[in-house]
Amino acid sequence: MAVNVSRFHELFTYQARAPVPALLEDLEVLSQLDARAEGQRRVLSRAGGTAAILGGALALLCRQVWVGAVDPTEGLGVISGSILATGGVGGAAFVVGLGLLVWRALLRKRDLDNRRYELARVLLQRLQVDLAPKAPVRLKLDLRAPDEPEKHAGQGMVGEWSTEFFVDPWFSLETRLADGTFVRIRMVERFQKRKRTRTTVSFLRIQRKTKGKHKSCAVLDVSARVKPERYPGLEQLKARATGAVRLPPRVQLSRVRIASDRLSLRARLSGEWVARAERAEALEKEDASRTATMMLLSLYQVLGYARRRAKRQAARGRLESV
Repeated sequence: MAVNVSRFHELFTYQARAPVPALLEDLEVLSQLDARAEGQRRVLSRAGGTAAILGGALALLCRQVWVGAVDPTEGLGVISGSILATGGVGGAAFVVGLGLLVWRALLRKRDLDNRRYELARVLLQRLQVDLAPKAPVRLKLDLRAPDEPEKHAGQGMVGEWSTEFFVDPWFSLETRLADGTFVRIRMVERFQKRKRTRTTVSFLRIQRKTKGKHKSCAVLDVSARVKPERYPGLEQLKARATGAVRLPPRVQLSRVRIASDRLSLRARLSGEWVARAERAEALEKEDASRTATMMLLSLYQVLGYARRRAKRQAARGRLESV
């Protein structure tokens, strides 16, 4: 497959159904586009900031020299003309610097959240060993910011904070494993933009101060759909499933659902999660890929127990019939 770069830079979403190697190639393209945008923004930030600061300082200095050195009743001399020309160069550099900074701001959407495509890459690599050759995987990524207008989910008060709520279902991965189990992994970011204004009154003075902050968390869903005849009595194992779940430190299990043909787990992570924690940060950051992997393994423990129990019951039934 190949990423349509022009279309991606319009929508900043990715959706495909293909074998894992093709998806990994596309994710590598997205990674390169992101790295290029990050590099461009760094260059524009340095060049624009330098030009704006130095140009503005030079223009201001020339203005001060001009005001102190030139008699308005006299014509322009060689020195005053040089001052004027130098000030013009400084002003031009200041304008160019501002233009570069504006350009940097316009490239903000192209500077992606690395964690999003990295999480997809890690999970695809881990699932690949359990997939049949050339098995298709459906992958959806929304790489836009979580506070896009269409992700707005309402507003209200949280304590003294005026809050806007956003729901961002940005990740979805679906595939059928080699044993026939249909697996779905989804991640939703819940994002809040909070603002409050306080008024303080002192002697002959009223001061209003507005403060804003952001708050977010991530909700990870892992589910498996199976054939009921292979796992009879699965719907009776909710307590067993809840006890079998193992998650990384600080990750909270928030929901367990089981039916005759499916089971799912939901976990809550902080907004500071990482796609794959390095050894140095393993105890400090919530690892989303490890969490998804452990949730999937927990589901398989329950399925294995259901399968063994069904075999024991079938064997007991045969013995009793004899």
